[in-house]
Amino acid sequence: MVASLVIHRPHLGAQRANIVDEQPMPLRAVGKMAEQLVKCQDQDITVEGTLRRRYYSRDGEKRWGQVEIWVDVCSPKI
Repeated sequence: MVASLVIHRPHLGAQRANIVDEQPMPLRAVGKMAEQLVKCQDQDITVEGTLRRRYYSRDGEKRWGQVEIWVDVCSPKI
């Protein structure tokens, strides 16, 4: 993972009252795009990319999925 985008989850009633309202989403990039993301650390940026769902399993455990954003464009926020 290069970075993460934190989004706010909607309040869904009493059942979710004690659950964290923020959800980090991993930003994935390779090569020059990864370098550009690292250079933008602690800055507001605009990101364009593709949502992808990846599945993982470990040591025979059930598989679990995670949504990631594969970054195509990264630029300083204007």
